[in-house]
Amino acid sequence: MTMMLNDRIRSLSALQGALRKAEEHLSGLPADTPYSDFHHRFQELGLEKGWGDCAKRAQETLHLLLDLLEAPDPSTLEKFLGTIPMVFNVVILSPHGYFAQANVLGYPDTGGQVVYILDQVRAMENEMLLRIKQQGLDITPRILIVTRLLPDATGTSCGQRLEKVLGTEHTHILRVPFRTESGIVRKWISRFEVWPYLETFTEDVAHEISGELQANPDLIIGNYSDGNLVACLLAHKMGVTHCTIAHALEKTKYPNSDLYWKKFEDHYHFSCQFTTDLIAMNHADFIITSTFQEIAGNKDTVGQYESHMAFTMPGMYRVVHGIDVFDPKFNIVSPGADMSIYFPYSESQRRLTSLHPEIEELLYSNVDNNEHKYVLKDRNKPIIFSMARLDRVKNLTGLVELYGKNPRLQELVNLVVVCGDHGNPSKDKEEQAEFKKMFDLIEQYNLNGHVRWISAQMNRVRNAELYRYICDTKGALCSLLSMRRLGLLSSRP
Repeated sequence: MTMMLNDRIRSLSALQGALRKAEEHLSGLPADTPYSDFHHRFQELGLEKGWGDCAKRAQETLHLLLDLLEAPDPSTLEKFLGTIPMVFNVVILSPHGYFAQANVLGYPDTGGQVVYILDQVRAMENEMLLRIKQQGLDITPRILIVTRLLPDATGTSCGQRLEKVLGTEHTHILRVPFRTESGIVRKWISRFEVWPYLETFTEDVAHEISGELQANPDLIIGNYSDGNLVACLLAHKMGVTHCTIAHALEKTKYPNSDLYWKKFEDHYHFSCQFTTDLIAMNHADFIITSTFQEIAGNKDTVGQYESHMAFTMPGMYRVVHGIDVFDPKFNIVSPGADMSIYFPYSESQRRLTSLHPEIEELLYSNVDNNEHKYVLKDRNKPIIFSMARLDRVKNLTGLVELYGKNPRLQELVNLVVVCGDHGNPSKDKEEQAEFKKMFDLIEQYNLNGHVRWISAQMNRVRNAELYRYICDTKGALCSLLSMRRLGLLSSRP
């Protein structure tokens, strides 16, 4: 606020007087008068840039502040603070997985979170630019997505230090490697195994973002448990506003994982994860979730955050008040979808029919290769379709088992699942187990001829047309999550 005033204003009464004179001056000007036409008068009164790019908007801002000074109330304060741009440099943390703009979706620990963040930063940059322009400022915002640099991730840009985000002007992906005393850690590491590296990673990130921004950020956003821990440490160190986005809290994904944490510790390290989640959610200035169910559940299921209110990890600690799920810092913002890509199948003029031959080959060819396994004998049947990472929670093996146990369903529809990579065996233990289980189930229920198993597809545009093609068959999209937060069963993409 002080940046919008100069040294002519030295007291509250002087500010009120200047605001009234400025408002009176603007009342005699046309509403669309640009700021450049009255900025000299504003400077004489002690007011600098930031009140608005035209007379109408500047007058509205002045009026809000006058109301606030003379008769303060929460709604006016909220409206005034929402008018003034205060965030110009944003850092978003997402360390685990393969974070890039192409050729990574479907890799271990790499899925919707990447798409969510890329869509988020495009919308955020547009909103920041609009607000800055409307207030008559000429500040250039910066957004940095900070993730881990993976030197050995061939075929992707994950080994590139700085990468501009497509569709933006001022947003970049900044990659910082994990390192130990022995040097840089080059290979991918599961999200459950990253904990020993995060403290050093935080120090390196602090140095890198200071160099890129030449200042501290105004807002730090953490994603998932590891990103939230790094965001928490950075925000505390720099004195910056901290936002938490959990995406998925593992505690409710794995039933009784708190009571039996020792059983899971060697692989999942829940002692680190649950402790990190508690620290991050309590340190955060505000928390973004997708649904109310994620916060407080419903009459049948406990919410993800609600499960952290009270629990016990025998031999480690007992939580008696972990989080207040009715704290006003919780915000519900549904992620939505990019409608320029995921438009309805009924919009025939926008359909990408040039992709149909390769989609048909993907679904119906008689060839077994590294891109697709098993054959659909009857292409006239509708398709039940599911595409996700191959892990226990996404439960694609559960969908195949359900289909295999129902001969009537096999008569009526085909099943197509898109997951894993037949040509590149996963290093993730959970995915390896699910991969084997999928093969075993297809053989056990003799599903060749009814099931098509396609390797993970990286092209978002073609994937969207694939969804629409499934709709052409009168098919359905199915998501059979073993931990249900936002289940899907739809015949529309």
